[in-house]
Amino acid sequence: LILRPVRSNYWGRHKLIMALGPDPHSYANFEEVVVTRLDLDLNVDFSKKVLTGHADLKVKTLKPDATVVRLDAKHLSLKSITDLASGRQLEYSLWSAVELSQCLEIQLPKGTEQIRIEYSTTDKCNALQWLTAQQTKGKQHPLVFSQCQAICGRTMFPCQDTPEVKMPFGIKVSAPLPLQVVASGKRISAEVDKKKGVTVFTYDQTIPVMSYLVAIICGNLESRKIGPRSSIWVEPESAVAAQKEMDGRPERFITEAEKICGSPYCWGLFDIAVLPSSFAYGGMENPNITFFSSSLLAGDGSLLTTLAHEITHSWSGNLVTNGRWKDFWLNEGFTRYIERRILGAVHGKAFRGLVLMVGYNDLVKTVDMLMAGGEKNLTRLETEIIGIDPDQAFSRVPYEKGSLFLYYLESVVGGEDAMTAWLTSYVQTYKEKSIQTHDFKAHFEAFFKERGTDTSSIDWEHWLHGEGLPSYNLESHVDKTLLEGCRSLADRWLAGAKALMHKSEPDGVAAGDLDGMKAQEVMLFLDNLINAGEAAMPADRLDAMDKLYRLSETKNVEVAFRWILLNLKNGNRGVFPTLKVFLSTHGRGSYVRPVFTALNSVDHEFAIKVFRENEGFYQSVIAQAIRTILKIGPRTEMKVTSKKSASLYIKAAESFLSSFGQEEGKPVEELKITGLGDAISNVVSAASEMESKNVGRVMCTETSYSQGMPWIGITLVKV
Repeated sequence: LILRPVRSNYWGRHKLIMALGPDPHSYANFEEVVVTRLDLDLNVDFSKKVLTGHADLKVKTLKPDATVVRLDAKHLSLKSITDLASGRQLEYSLWSAVELSQCLEIQLPKGTEQIRIEYSTTDKCNALQWLTAQQTKGKQHPLVFSQCQAICGRTMFPCQDTPEVKMPFGIKVSAPLPLQVVASGKRISAEVDKKKGVTVFTYDQTIPVMSYLVAIICGNLESRKIGPRSSIWVEPESAVAAQKEMDGRPERFITEAEKICGSPYCWGLFDIAVLPSSFAYGGMENPNITFFSSSLLAGDGSLLTTLAHEITHSWSGNLVTNGRWKDFWLNEGFTRYIERRILGAVHGKAFRGLVLMVGYNDLVKTVDMLMAGGEKNLTRLETEIIGIDPDQAFSRVPYEKGSLFLYYLESVVGGEDAMTAWLTSYVQTYKEKSIQTHDFKAHFEAFFKERGTDTSSIDWEHWLHGEGLPSYNLESHVDKTLLEGCRSLADRWLAGAKALMHKSEPDGVAAGDLDGMKAQEVMLFLDNLINAGEAAMPADRLDAMDKLYRLSETKNVEVAFRWILLNLKNGNRGVFPTLKVFLSTHGRGSYVRPVFTALNSVDHEFAIKVFRENEGFYQSVIAQAIRTILKIGPRTEMKVTSKKSASLYIKAAESFLSSFGQEEGKPVEELKITGLGDAISNVVSAASEMESKNVGRVMCTETSYSQGMPWIGITLVKV
């Protein structure tokens, strides 16, 4: 093993000066040697919070002079690498020039076709979220699940971690009894080994897919049928409610998707794993087992529109894939467009118009946030993100601007039927392939030129590379049946709000205003108020609205998110108690990132406090995004006991604080000293000494009871 670490100044969204390979986010040399199959054999170790085992990779040499295969293998503990056929040890090196990845470069003697890599994950693996038993619904068994998109797969298994490379794969996972393992393939077997106290689960995925679609969840799960080819996997405590809410929904959406995409659903089963609300996304389109956040189970099915989205990925994303992360809109914009076609077919044109406007208002909020943060480049559809972790560039822009562009194209070419004909050809042409934006454009123009449709009016540069909002009046092109009530109610609340002697409760509003509205109508009503501008709604009027509509008590996460954002945008601190509960309950990035951005503008110190209280709840990619927003670094915790002297802990605290960097533009790191019972005096002594020596400054002090004893935590930053 040759380890060549190179210190990098990458942090947050600072750009690097280099691309890693043909795909700028991966070291993979897939143009020379490509991985054609992956087989994983892993053991789940909850005590150490690691996966251990091996990865077998079949490789194909594309260039005769190629002598190495380059993989991404970040924060993996490598044990050995061998030629599987001969058992011979292979030479390799592990090195990195950047924070995005580590390059595993393996020498390939002539004739090598399959490699075995023995390894384990580490505590730095950001593809896995480990939950203790207490963090689950049942509180009896731990749970772990993966999230490999965008470039986290490399921390879970060695791979060519680029959407350009597609491969079939197999997964064998050994898990402690009585836990279940569900993976993104067809289950082949589940064999119980009572002597070892494990079940060995085997899955196979025959359709070639990208590394980011390799997925597992392991926990106390039960399966319940919700359709002819769909089941849910869910903790038993939530099974009845989840089955009742989801029953029959997937099949209806799949049937409509097949019509719009012009080809049958090719994956066999469409199962759903209901994940804890800490999941960083609303859903994840892992083939055969979509991951779905429990945050979206509102009780009335109003947020199951996300299922239509994840089902659509079975065509746009999983079959036809963005070849680079700059083309992410080819996955998400297409999926959002088709999702709303499905919803229109199921619920009517007026509902399609409603969700289109909800999406447009999401785009407005996102563009405002990115522009205010100096990231206008991220408002382009095809945006250059070399050197930026795709997860840190993630926003609603690829979804909503991409969907809006396709809706505009629909109007250019003559409507839904014309777009369905083109989508059918598009999927057939590119299925099981990865493409870039220029491929899409060429196909679209060629298809409609052959049909004699004039597309010369399309301003491709404006839509693909223009910054900010596109110059397109969506509202004038959609069915307004469900829009007018939302706008009228918002106008009544805005009327006279800025007047010095305004009424807290305006004329023409009543407690029953929201009765009978669809959740999306309430969302659009709140969006209209949010996008009315800062200070458009004074605090007393917001308080009056809450008293009338009881929005702080809503169980609908999308409505709650907008209610909190509206209050923050207008500087109303009265929402802080509601906000604290929300941020400790939901971990989806599209909620918590905008909320922390807005909260940071209102009260920076409070934002940090709330984040630190929930830092361990969020998935690592989300936690890092929030640190970037708040301009803080990771927190180091030093646990103090009464068995050692205060002087020892004082010395350790000083050493920790001295090691923290204080460079311009770097995040502020923190040291949290904690202790129970008799150790509290040592905690206080260490913190006091740091302040008296002017080494550290106390940021906050927390007290509570733990294990029946008083507990204290004192957080310091370097002076």
